[in-house]
Amino acid sequence: MKNRYIKIFCVAIVGALTLASCDKGFEEMNKNPNALTDPAVKSMFTLAEIYVDGQDFSNTRGNNLYAAQIVQQFSSLGGPGSKYTYSSEYSAALFGETYGKGLNQIFQLLSVVDNTPENTNMIQALRIMKVFLFQKLTDTYGEVPYFEAGKGYNGNIFSPKYDTQEAIYNDLLKELDEAGTALDASKPFVGNADLYYQSDVARWKKLANSMMLRVAMRLSKVNPAKAKEYVEKAYSKGVFTSNDDSLVLKHDAGPAGVKTNPITSSWVRNDLNGGESNIKFSKTFIDKLKNTNDPRLRIYAKLEATGDNNPANQQGLANDAKEFPGGDKKLFSDPNTSTVLRLDAPTLIMSYAEVQFILAEASVKGWNVGGSAQTYYENGVRAAMNILTIFGDKVPAVTPAEYTTYITTYPFLSAGTDAQKIEQIITQKWILLLFNGFEAFSEYRRTGYPVLVPVNDPTGDTQGTIPRRLIYDQSELITNAENYKAAIQRQGLDLMTTRIWWDK
Repeated sequence: MKNRYIKIFCVAIVGALTLASCDKGFEEMNKNPNALTDPAVKSMFTLAEIYVDGQDFSNTRGNNLYAAQIVQQFSSLGGPGSKYTYSSEYSAALFGETYGKGLNQIFQLLSVVDNTPENTNMIQALRIMKVFLFQKLTDTYGEVPYFEAGKGYNGNIFSPKYDTQEAIYNDLLKELDEAGTALDASKPFVGNADLYYQSDVARWKKLANSMMLRVAMRLSKVNPAKAKEYVEKAYSKGVFTSNDDSLVLKHDAGPAGVKTNPITSSWVRNDLNGGESNIKFSKTFIDKLKNTNDPRLRIYAKLEATGDNNPANQQGLANDAKEFPGGDKKLFSDPNTSTVLRLDAPTLIMSYAEVQFILAEASVKGWNVGGSAQTYYENGVRAAMNILTIFGDKVPAVTPAEYTTYITTYPFLSAGTDAQKIEQIITQKWILLLFNGFEAFSEYRRTGYPVLVPVNDPTGDTQGTIPRRLIYDQSELITNAENYKAAIQRQGLDLMTTRIWWDK
């Protein structure tokens, strides 16, 4: 898979605001010198793609400290996700950053690009990216401003109403269906300004359909008929067929905060500290991989102080821990700075392995997706192991023999109950979604897997109940109070324990 470094990030920031200049004629006197008269749309498109991945602010606070700790991939002594405590800054990070950066960039670009055949592929790609951002938002908080969001550019709506999750999800599916169909390989795109697929329309179509799988499966309990309809539609339209289709965003090692991986960069710069970090792998995660001799463990984890990535020596921190047992932080496992925690580590935004696990679950449910649950499950595990080669060769890749041993020792439970099969599938997805805590959090709430032991810490705000959502940005009480209050009246109190619409 070719390395796609973000070489034009700085150009995107500056170019997106660059004005065309002209020194001919007095007509220039009647133009607003601050208006965006000739937008650098390709640079703006690149920046939108980067924002889909999130920035340091939301990834550090919402992902690493909240979502990934709630689902016990990571742990920290005072982490709000580990102990279920409310932090207004951390809880609001995704809300503020997504509207202020990612969606803002997309809506701004859509407002200046003419809806012509020459721009159709760019527009459809922006619609797909918009779905990524809005699904993460609504899954994290519940009802959010959707249909009126972005109307400040062309509708003068600065206090948008919140929409129900049902309405949002119906439109997300419609957007993916329409955008994937409208993508046209005979029309222009943006060339290498597309960091995802270098303007390969066929792969963008697969992305739209694969994303439709993810969105549709989220409705499996609240609206199983619609979930089935759109999972089958996505499959028939064509989803990811190999790891080469996976959406991988490459990063550079510097400058810090500009081109670096937004999930890992602040961790490496500020928190890791030679093994003295307060954030460690969760005991739940490490024990799961150790107890099954999972060959991925040597790639994921190491003891940073010594560089030891021997699986036998890895140790996770319990999420209910009040101190480091033995008093030495250096004895507990950190993400591996030679692989997944490199400053230039790529981000796996959506993978072929995830698609295989969704299809495996659909097959268990008896939906028409063309294959057996066992085959999709085995393909997913193999792909999840093989995709780790994107993190380089500093640690040996999982070999075919290791995969065979693993899948033979821990085979798919073909004779088990449907619940046992789905637990097995989602547990593998939980491992795959390391560093994508928001998605792992959503899948845990949808399915109840993997089975987690709740933390009942006296500092917590949920009385030992695993959170079901994050709390809104409280600035909404000042800037959008009427619509905020209407949302919580429909949805329930603005608490971490309030279940959102699809969480049944």
